[in-house]
Formats: sequence, structure tokens, C-alpha cells
Amino acid sequence: MTNTKQLIDKTFYETFLTDVEQGVPTAQLLGQVYFTEQNKEDSFDLSFIRYAQGEIYYQYQDYEAAIFKWENIDNELKPWADKNIGDAYYRLGLLSAAEEKYLAIATDDVPLKIEVALKLFTLYQEIDKYENAYETIKNAILLDPDYPQLTKIARSFYEERHDMENAVTLAVKESVRTEREEWFSVLITYVKAGDTKQFQPEFFAEALLTFYEVDKHSFVQFVTALWNSYQNTDFYLIWLRTVNDLFYSVKVDIEEFQWDEMVELFENTFIELTKGDYYLNELHDVIPNLIANWLTLSKPENGLFPSATVLAWNELFPGTVLPDAVYKAEGIIFDAENNESGLEKAIILFDTICEWAEKHAIEVDYKLRWWLEELIHPQLKNHFLLAGKAGSGKTTFIHSLLGEQLFKGSTTSFVILQDGDELQMKRITGTDEQDIQNSQYLQNFMNSQKNELFQVKRPCILLHEQQCAIIDTPPINIDSESRKLLLDQLLLVDGLLYVIDSATSLSEREVDFLSQVKNFAPELKVHFILNKADLIPSDADTQQRMAEIKATIASIYPDADVLPYTSLHPFGEQFTRLNSYLTTHFPYDVKQKQVTRAAKVQTLVRNLLADLLQKRVDMEKGLIDLIQWNEELLGRLKGFTNRLSDIQQEKAQAIANSYRALIDEGKEELKETIPKLLKEAADLIKEESDFKRIHITLNDHMNATLKEYFEGIFLPSMCDKFENWVKGSHDELLNSQSYLIDMKESFNEIYQIDKLKLDCKFAILEDWRRDINRMTGRIMYEKENILLKKTPAQMLLKGAGKLFGAINQNKAMLVNQYRKYVEHETYEDVIDSITNKVFLPFSLFEKGINQDIASFFREPIQEVDDVIKEIEAEIANGKHELNEMKVSPQFFYDPLKLFEVNLLQQEFMLQAKKDYSRSL
Repeated sequence: MTNTKQLIDKTFYETFLTDVEQGVPTAQLLGQVYFTEQNKEDSFDLSFIRYAQGEIYYQYQDYEAAIFKWENIDNELKPWADKNIGDAYYRLGLLSAAEEKYLAIATDDVPLKIEVALKLFTLYQEIDKYENAYETIKNAILLDPDYPQLTKIARSFYEERHDMENAVTLAVKESVRTEREEWFSVLITYVKAGDTKQFQPEFFAEALLTFYEVDKHSFVQFVTALWNSYQNTDFYLIWLRTVNDLFYSVKVDIEEFQWDEMVELFENTFIELTKGDYYLNELHDVIPNLIANWLTLSKPENGLFPSATVLAWNELFPGTVLPDAVYKAEGIIFDAENNESGLEKAIILFDTICEWAEKHAIEVDYKLRWWLEELIHPQLKNHFLLAGKAGSGKTTFIHSLLGEQLFKGSTTSFVILQDGDELQMKRITGTDEQDIQNSQYLQNFMNSQKNELFQVKRPCILLHEQQCAIIDTPPINIDSESRKLLLDQLLLVDGLLYVIDSATSLSEREVDFLSQVKNFAPELKVHFILNKADLIPSDADTQQRMAEIKATIASIYPDADVLPYTSLHPFGEQFTRLNSYLTTHFPYDVKQKQVTRAAKVQTLVRNLLADLLQKRVDMEKGLIDLIQWNEELLGRLKGFTNRLSDIQQEKAQAIANSYRALIDEGKEELKETIPKLLKEAADLIKEESDFKRIHITLNDHMNATLKEYFEGIFLPSMCDKFENWVKGSHDELLNSQSYLIDMKESFNEIYQIDKLKLDCKFAILEDWRRDINRMTGRIMYEKENILLKKTPAQMLLKGAGKLFGAINQNKAMLVNQYRKYVEHETYEDVIDSITNKVFLPFSLFEKGINQDIASFFREPIQEVDDVIKEIEAEIANGKHELNEMKVSPQFFYDPLKLFEVNLLQQEFMLQAKKDYSRSL
């Protein structure tokens, strides 16, 4: 039987060698065998010997001789011989011939097919036929993926080509097929390098199962690498669904293998998913299975967190978590030991919510931030709420502690008193904290504001020794709002000190208040201070009074104690008793303090969520109000801009009309005056006149008369009239500006800022005055041709004068004719000529008046138009935002719901070991 390896390595010739003949050259030996075989009398086959000889020639690089030998093979080795011929062509550089030879081989021998494929694969790479190379290597793998080095060759090829898609695909298939660590390691390396991000997570489902069944350690590495690679990608949630399905499909044994790395992954993922970046519709089929699998992988010692998470999710989204997971969580929550205070997680949750709010431009109440810092202050062990009705002496008790009177009467606000090196006072608002200069300012703030929050630091021995803060509160009977705020503070303090006036008994209203305190904060310690004890006649009466108080509140606070106190005695005498009283009834335990602080921060978180929800309501209402306000303002502004346009037209028409009237009046004056002046020249015509030149004389005289009138009377009069016109126009425009000032003040009062200026351009008046001065300054009388024209009448008179002027008896007739002509001439052509010369520039000026008036009003009109566009944009944006809020409420409410899950989970963890109602 032929050895395939010998055929592959071209060592088939070794079958003809024997131990005895080892010293004989191979070529010589094969020649002897060939000769012997050829001389046999019976049938003989030289193909095997020729094949072997071809191998020897190939080794000695005599490729043509080798080809010659292999071409004469006609037995079962012919396909191998053809393959070897292709190899020889390849060595000779005849690549096309080699390719043709390889492709022509037809055989069912799988090793031969693969060897041919590998040869073609190498050849195709050399001639840059990479598509053929891809197809060839893939076909070879399909034939026999176990063929030695075949998949490694393919992997190296893919990597060299940076074709990670095929490389990853090969690694996945080989991992599943071979179940070998070698391929597991390769695939994990690809994932860690980020070469698998383009693959859908489901692509790795079968590989994940294989990893899980073969090697749990490699499985954890593989899952962790994929988890990290898909994080912050579009495939992340799909990956989480895939990994959830995986763990549902396998049987997890937490005793056989430690799943701590996976538990940490699930925990961090849950926290990440509930930071407010995802919505419930994206997570509804992810988180329930995620937390169930998280719980499945957890042991009892690290199962408190996932158990509390399962219960919290099921509390807020009933029926979404598998019942088995809920039952298991209930079992663990009963027995789990919580070794963490939860304070750090609560603070992180608070900060996470604040970051989300800031990211979405939602302002967080600064008081909540301030309270957080106050509650975790390392130098403060306790916060005590000081309460009592009006007249109980609560304020005098405070003054007794501080040694001075900071304010008069009962406070209407909340004042936090702390020990400090020097007096410091601050006002804490919803936006910031403000320093208060002195006690008078504090008193003024307290008198003008209700239910504010103040912080006062000053040296105080009791506060220093106790390392505590005392919060003075408004009287419980002042109003319901103050009492509600007081009750809200109960979950943030460590105890309540209730001050009672020794002269009065606990009223029914006070007992009712204390019952409310018990219901609102059942675990809060409450003790009493019997103030004004100096008014009680004797110690026995004091003891009786204390017994009455205890009896009254026994059903509410059976363990409450009462401390007699008087603000009139020196504080030093009472310090020891008060200090001992607080130390006894409010002992400090470091570990327990961390737990109580965590509970307080959780209360702040719940208050923060409630505040954000209210802000959402306020935002929607604010948008509606803003849109309505803008629409009303828009209507007023549009009405105003219409009125402004009307005013512009009215003023332009009025000013233009007055100007036109002035021009018409000037023209009319010229029309009336010029003929009169010219007709007066008839008096110059006498019999002794030189009729040959009378027309020249009269023409000169008439022009002189007109020039004197024009320059001495008409032009100064017109200048005065133009100046009066400018002044009158100024008054007209000033009225418009006054109207605009009134409107500006009205709108700016609405805006509460100087939104509009509405300043008109009065510079046009100076422009008018300058232009008129230039026009009038350029007007000069030009001599008119009055009697020197070639009209028939003038020609006749001129001819008669020359003809009859020398004849005395004809002069009387000429005088009469000249006088008659001068006195009865209309001079219309003279009037038109002078009028046109004088008023032409003013007519051009008139055409620009409307444009100038438009320029006067342009800036106010543009300013109002800009505001209108701004308001229209605000209305459009507001409506769009409001619509988004109504159409997509999940953008706001879903993150808050997820934050609430985190909060409830932390509350469950804090209450571990306590009774929990089993859900059925």
C-alpha cells in the first residue's frame, strides 16, 4: 500500500531502498531496479520506478527530467505525478502552467485534494489572486479541517490580511469543533483585541456553550472579554439578552465552581443600566433575567445585594421576575448578614441622580446637597430636633445654651446650631448658601421669611462636648406648613427634644403631634425638657409634674424621660445634668451610626426623587405658563408693531404734506409777486425814452427789481419757513418718540429687564436742516430774458420802436403800446422759469421725506420685529418641548423609576435580618 506521507514529502523512492544497499547512490540503485524490471519476461510496470526517479531528479533540481519521468506515469500514482509536475512548473517559475496543471487534477483522494489546494493557495497569493486564495483555503478546510497545519495556515493568512472577520469565524468554528484550549485562547485574544465587536452576540452562542461545558475558567475569561467588548456599543443589550439566555440554558453549580468574577460583572452591569441612560422599554426583558441570573451565580455570603435587587425590582414591577428567583431572594434576605453600612452606596446613588439631573439641565435643590454634607460630617455625632409649642420657652432654652440672644421671640424658620470657633451665620436656600453679617440681619431674615433654613456656628460647650447639632424649629402650633416641614426633618435627625412649659400641661394638640411623630418616625428617640422649672414651688412638685408628663405620653413613648431645666440659672450649673442626659439617652455607637447615616442619606435620596418629580410637574406647568405668557406678549407686540407702522405712515404723510404746502405757498407767492413787480416797470416808459433800446432798458430794470425782491424778501422768508418746518417736524417726531418711550417702559416692566430701547433716529432732522441750508445757500438769481424774446408782440414793438422812434408825433403811440404790453403781459414763462430754478432741488428733497421717516422709525421697528421673532421661536421651542414631555414621558420618568429601584434595593439591604413580607 502506498504511504501518503511519502507521496506528500516526495520520498516514495525510499520504498526501493534496502538496508544492504544503503551505500549505493539512490539514482544508480533506481537505474538498476529499472533495468531489472524492464528485462523481466513476464509483464512489468515501470511507472512506480519512473515516479521514484522523478522524485530524485526533483531533489537535484533537475525539474525537466523530473517532469519527463512523471509524464510517463499511467498507474494509480498519475494524479500525484500530475501534482508533482505542477510543483516542478512552480519551481521553474511557470506559474500559469503550474496553475493549469493543478486545476486539471481530478481525484477522490482527500489528502491529494488538500495538497493541491495548498499549492494553489500559495500560488494565488504570489500572483495576487486573493479571492481565489480565500476560496481555495476555505474549500480545503471543508474537505478535512483536521488536516495537519491546515487551520493554522488559514488563521495566519487571515491575520496577515487583517481579515479578522474570517479569522474570528475560523476560531469560533474550531473552538466548537475541537474543544481545544489552543483555539479557546486564540478566540479570547481576538475578543480582548476588539476584533469581535462587529459580530452579533448570538454568533458566539454555540461557542459559549462549548466553553462552559469544557472549561469554566476559559468560559469566564471568554464571557468577561465579550462583556467588556460589547459595553458602550449598540450590541450591548443584545449581548445581555444572549448571556441571560445562556445561563438559563445551563445548570449552574455554585459549589463546583466559584463564580465571583461573574457575580461582580452582573452587579456592575445592573448599576450601570440603572444610572439613567436607558429606558424601561429597553430594559424590560433584560434586567429581570439579569438579576435572576446574578442571584443564581451568587452564594449566600454574597447574595444579599442580588436578593435585595430582585425584591426591589419585583416590588416596583410585579410579576416581571421569575417566581423561583423571588422565593430564593426572600430566603436569602431573611438569613443574610449585612456587613456593610450601605452609606457609601447611598452617597454614590445620591451623586448619580444629581449628575443625571445636571446632565438634563434640571436644577437640584441645594438644600438637599447641603443636608447630605451635614449628615455625613465626621465631626458631628448627632442631630437633635428641638420642638415645642409657642410659649414653651424653647427660644430661651436656646439662648441659655449659647449664652446670648441671637434672635427675639419664637423662630418661624429652622435654625441649625453648631459649635464653632467664632460666630458664623448662613442662610441655606434652594440654590446656594449666603453669609449673614450679624444677628440683626438674621433677625430681619427670620421676620421677613418663613420656613427658611439657617445655620449658626458659635462656641458652645454643650454642642462641643456632645459633638452634636441642635435644630430649632417653628412652634408646632404656628401653621400646618411649618408642622409638615418639621415632620419631614424627623428622618434626618437622631433624636427629638420636646420642650414643655412647666406652667402648663401637655395639650391635646401636642399629644396629637407626638403621635404623628411616632407614626412618621417610629424608631426616633423622643425625650422631654421641662423648661421654666424654677417656677415649680418644690422638688416634690417637680417630680409630680414629670410623672404627669410621663403618664400622658406613656402610650406613645413609654421609655421617654423628662429633664427639668431653667434658663434663668447659670448654664454651668445645668451643663453636667444636660450633658449626662444627652449621653445617657442618645449613646453613640460607631458601627450603628454608619447604619443610621445610611438610612438618612437614603431618606435624602427619596426626597431628591420626590423633588425631581415635582420639578417635572413644575416644568410642564412652567412651559404651559411660559407659552401662554409669550403668546399674550406676542399679541401685544404685533399690535404694537402694527400701530408703529401706522404712526410711521401718519407722520410721513403729515410731514410731507406740510412740506408740500410750504413749497406750494412759495410758488404761489412768486406767481403773485413777479407779475406785479414786472408791471411796475411800465412807469419807466415815457415819450423821451429811447425806443430803439427801450426793450433792453426795461429788461435790465425788471431783472434788477426781481433780484432785489428775490434776495431781499423771498429767499429769507423761505429760509424761515423751512426752519419752522424742521422744528414742526421735530415736534411731530418727538411725540412719536414719547409714545415709544411709554411703550418701552411698559414692555420692559413686563420683562423685568431693559429688553427694548426703541430709540428713533433724530439725526434725520439735522440732515434735513443741513440739506435745506445747502439748497438755499446755492440759490442765486439768474437774469431772465423777459422782453428780449422773439415773440410776435415783442418783435413788433421792437420794430416799431426802431421805425417810429425818431418821429416825435409817433412817440405817444409807442408809449401807449409799450405800457399796454408791459401792464397786460402775464409773464407766465418768467414765473415758470424762476419757479423751476428755485424749487427743483426742493422737489427732489421732497421725494426722500418718506424714506427719511422710514429711517427714523427703522431701528425701533426692527427691534420689535427681532423680539417678535425671538418670542415666536420661544413659543415654537416651548411647544415642541412640551409635546416631547407629553409624548415621551419615559425620558424623564424611566430614569427616576430605575433610581427608585436602586434606592429600594439599598433600603432592603439595610433592613436585612428584619421581617420581610413574603410575596406569594
